[in-house]
Parts: sequence; structure tokens; C-alpha cells
Amino acid sequence: MSVKEFKEKGYTLVKNAIKPELRDIITQYALFDEMQDFTPDGSQVPNAHSKYADPAMEAMLLHIHPLMEKHTGLKLYPTYSFYRVYRNGDILHPHKDRPSCEISTTVCFNYSYDDSKYTWPIIMDGNKVDMEPGDIVIYRGVDLEHSREEFAPPSDSWHVQAFLHYVDSNGPYANFKWDNRTSVGESKNKIMKKDYVEYVN
Repeated sequence: MSVKEFKEKGYTLVKNAIKPELRDIITQYALFDEMQDFTPDGSQVPNAHSKYADPAMEAMLLHIHPLMEKHTGLKLYPTYSFYRVYRNGDILHPHKDRPSCEISTTVCFNYSYDDSKYTWPIIMDGNKVDMEPGDIVIYRGVDLEHSREEFAPPSDSWHVQAFLHYVDSNGPYANFKWDNRTSVGESKNKIMKKDYVEYVN
């Protein structure tokens, strides 16, 4: 069903894609990272903590890879990971993504508000999609406009979301494999390769 929906609509919701134990570990990791090394998003959500190619998220990029291929029916190359901790007042304005984000997933790790009283859907091509912890939405990032309205739960809250990006290995953006880095796991700053580390090809 999800492959058919993805092909027809350009996006699909996959429920409970992340196991609760992994989901909760990553959530706590993200909140501790925000506490210890607050890094403001320099572009889309200026006041939110965010990281490009964080090691834990790069591991998730590889972990989710088979699931992405299963639900899109495509052979994919991973490009990069990004995650963000949203707080009250944050807005994700409508946008489309760059070529490295041809086939993407947004991952809901967890949030601190009561979802029986407040929901904060992602808007895909004008359609609101509610996500619960562990859910992912797979979408065509370069084709579909997506956004979130202002994060406005009734009290101070947080919402941890990751964005894992891929390209169709047989598509027009295949040359953006690894987001033009030399390896998955490499940061924006060039790193020296170690002979005792097995790098993913």
C-alpha cells in the first residue's frame, strides 16, 4: 500500500517505523545534545537546535535505508542526516528541498505535549499529516512543498524530529550520493580517514 501511495501522492505515512527503545534513546540523546552543545539552525528555523550529519543521526540514516527502499520501491543512495529540536514559537515555513533531498523521510522521535489535546502535523502538499512517536513520513522532498505551522502547545514543550535524505540511484540526482561528501558519517568539516575504520560505500 505504501509504495502505491508514495507513487501516486508523492508521500506516505509509515506507522511505528522506529522501535520504542531506539526512539526513546535518540530522543534523550537529542535533548542532552541541545543542553550541552546548542547549535542554532542557521536557515529554516533560526532559534531551534539542529545538527547536520550528527553521528547518531548518520547511524539512523543507514538504519532506515532498507525501510526507505521497501516503502518507495526504489534503490536509494543515502545522502545526509539532519535533526532539530523544536520549541514553542518555532515555524517551518513552506519550502521544497535541494537535490540531495530527492527522497526523504521525516522521523518523529518524540514530544512532550499531550497529543490528545494538541497535535502538530507536518503539511505535505497542502495536506496535514499527524505523526506519533516512532512514525515516519516518506516524501519527495524536491517536488512536494512541505511545512509546519507555528509550534504552539498550551505549555512550554519540545518536539524532536529528524530528516534523513536519499536519492534514487537511477534518477537525475544520483551524483548527490553522500551529499558530495567522501563518506557517510563525515561532517561539513573535512575529516582525516583512519585506517582502522570501515567506511560505508
